[in-house]
Amino acid sequence: MKQLLNFLVDDLPCALPLAAVQSVVRIMQILPLDNPRKGQAGTINLHGRIIPVFSLRNLLGYPERPPRLSDMLVIASAGEETVALWIDEIRGVQDQPAIPALGKDRARKATAIPGISITDSGITISDLVRFLAETPVVPGRGTDSTVSENLGMAEPPAPAADPARVTAVLQERAARMVAPEPPAETARLSEVLRFQLAYQEYAISMDYVREVILTGEITPVPGTPDFISGICAVRGRIISLVDLRALFRIPEKGLTDLNRVIVITDGKITFGILADTISGVGTIALNQLEKPLPGELPHGRKYLDGVLGRNLYVLDAGAILGDPDIIVDDS
Repeated sequence: MKQLLNFLVDDLPCALPLAAVQSVVRIMQILPLDNPRKGQAGTINLHGRIIPVFSLRNLLGYPERPPRLSDMLVIASAGEETVALWIDEIRGVQDQPAIPALGKDRARKATAIPGISITDSGITISDLVRFLAETPVVPGRGTDSTVSENLGMAEPPAPAADPARVTAVLQERAARMVAPEPPAETARLSEVLRFQLAYQEYAISMDYVREVILTGEITPVPGTPDFISGICAVRGRIISLVDLRALFRIPEKGLTDLNRVIVITDGKITFGILADTISGVGTIALNQLEKPLPGELPHGRKYLDGVLGRNLYVLDAGAILGDPDIIVDDS
């Protein structure tokens, strides 16, 4: 078993051995080069170190696109060199074996891309030095035998929104990163349960999650707020069920299926949160959380720890459990 950092490049799940990862930072201004190496988007100045940035979109055969503010840079060791890998989104750290080898019918295609293992569900970059040194690139197209083509996942990139604002933010981030690195401190990591609700992904700390169950019989309670769906029995105890869609006043986005109950508790208060599906358990870096943008989830901001990558709302379970307006007397 080995620990892998899981991330996305476009819609392709990827992984890199955690032992090779030095840190993860938000995308910043990338300075172009006159004669870049294959797949190299440019360089960044990270606390006085000039680090080459490699676009995994380019190396894996996806169409190039401008940076998005939600993109990330994985700072990794490639032999004696430190490099930055430009990716779309961090998915977390997992203990899992290396991705198994392909069957014979697809193993032949994978041999053209050294340093990686490919499956139907994604890739693992097992040898970053070989991958960066030997991946064949056709100018303007990506790899000669691309992972995206092998998996049938390549899609045209969506247009970037407000390029002037994106450029200004990237320049500001780059300016902050030029300063000498502050004294090392232990990164604050949190194990979270990720779940889907009304086509949006949320996460909540596993410290507060007691269990996840299928939605059973729900008994309505007259006179309760609209965000209380009712009460149900869980292991002989009656708990109230909270519908976050109503609590956060989320507009209807089509049919959803609230078929899971996430039972949360702080040792004193216990109730259930309704969810459409459970995405899984993962680890997030709390220092990567950002404040929600103006107008983003306006009725749920007081229950947020922050936003990760602009697409994952990380909930503050303590704030939810501690809000007296949510508590229903279930006696």
